[in-house]
Amino acid sequence: MEIRHLQHFIALAEEGKFTLAARRMNIVQSGLSVSIKELEQELGSQLVTRTTRKVSLTAAGELFLEHARGCLTLLNDGVQAVRSQGGVVRGRLHLGILQSLTPYVPLAALLQRFHSSYPEVEFAVRALSTGAIPALVRSGAVDLSFQAIVDKERWPGVQVIPYAQDSLVAICSSKHALAKSSSVRLEMLSHEMFVDLTPERALRKLVDQVFTQHHLPRSSVYQVSDVETQLYFVAHGLGVAIVPSALARSSSASHHLHTLRILSQPLKLPKWRIAILTRPRRKNIPGKTTVELFLETLAGLSRTAKLSGET
Repeated sequence: MEIRHLQHFIALAEEGKFTLAARRMNIVQSGLSVSIKELEQELGSQLVTRTTRKVSLTAAGELFLEHARGCLTLLNDGVQAVRSQGGVVRGRLHLGILQSLTPYVPLAALLQRFHSSYPEVEFAVRALSTGAIPALVRSGAVDLSFQAIVDKERWPGVQVIPYAQDSLVAICSSKHALAKSSSVRLEMLSHEMFVDLTPERALRKLVDQVFTQHHLPRSSVYQVSDVETQLYFVAHGLGVAIVPSALARSSSASHHLHTLRILSQPLKLPKWRIAILTRPRRKNIPGKTTVELFLETLAGLSRTAKLSGET
């Protein structure tokens, strides 16, 4: 078994098609197919089910995928440790991000500063769905990711670092009848038509939790997959929404939105929370890892932003 076999298998598992995986690995499709067959023969088990349109993993393939990713992660850690001995930081940092991260993280400035400070680090950024993040971090496919936390969630093999929390507010069009007020009772809000995210999104789960805990019904008339569309619909009077306050502040002027404080009794509204997920640090890695350097860069940028705000 060779390293390329693992790389090819992981690419195929993530892309779902031989054509896309071959393009990603910069080899011909027939070469990729031969590599996967060699790996299956080596293991004595079928790893993928091939159809004309898509490739899916077998149970054995799902099991092997996590170990293959872990193997390459350990290899990358070793390469990073050796290459960094000369004082030049090398290695990789594969970063996961979420929608609506910008109000909490100056992402463009952060990425520019990190890349400028450590130009030899292999750097990649992926927008991820919340549900996929823990497994990708645990397996090593993603080194660090921001994650929305809805409950007291913990995942084996994943370190959870609290990063930010925010209050929930209601938003409506500046022409909506509620725009005459600065606050709204949750009971009154429950009678409005809602523009929601789709059920698998973390913010949607949190909003559903709010109304369930208060035993209030509501009408989710529109369900969209991204925040920008949600804000657009609300701004055009199609309904109201509940969002984190930082998102409301950053979007109110450009989208002509009105923000309302939500009054809820007797229960307080839960907070919108963002954490950083990464794998626990291995003690035998000398020096600082790329994850630790990234966290230092993030902390430094946050301090700079706070000082600028104070002045």
